[in-house]
Amino acid sequence: MSKAFTKEDSGGDEGLTPARPRSWQGEQRYITPEGYRAIQEELASLLGPDASAEGQPGLDAGVRKRERERRAQQLADTLEEVRVVTPESSQEGHVFFGAWVTLEDEEGAEVTYRIVGPDEADVKAGRLSVESPLAKALLGKEVGESVQVERPRGAMEYTVTQVAYSLPTH
Repeated sequence: MSKAFTKEDSGGDEGLTPARPRSWQGEQRYITPEGYRAIQEELASLLGPDASAEGQPGLDAGVRKRERERRAQQLADTLEEVRVVTPESSQEGHVFFGAWVTLEDEEGAEVTYRIVGPDEADVKAGRLSVESPLAKALLGKEVGESVQVERPRGAMEYTVTQVAYSLPTH
């Protein structure tokens, strides 16, 4: 069977989401300081002296090298295109980029997300893209306010129970 019809792990892409398509002229892409450092660290590991020793069994060295180079170029491009945003003290208590937001749903279940740029978003890791419908609905809200978000399974209401600009403790 042709490799075009099989899914193979690309190796090394576990850290952040795959690179977005190139930005259009004038588009601002934001990232947290932690997200920027994570991309820098991944890039350094791909370019480091031990990078050639890593890889997947079964893939030849040439394929592994091309995959590392492709990923390194994606990361380098991302670092050039993003703007690091550090939260300001005036934002305290309100949901803006970089905030950790704890939400309670209609059933009383709590979940905490950090509002981040799309280049660092990973819902399973608690990092919600600022471009997502939930994050857009939350922007500017404060503790006690509710938002309703349309989801594939229907509308869901969330109430903001905590807003912090450092990882909240429960």
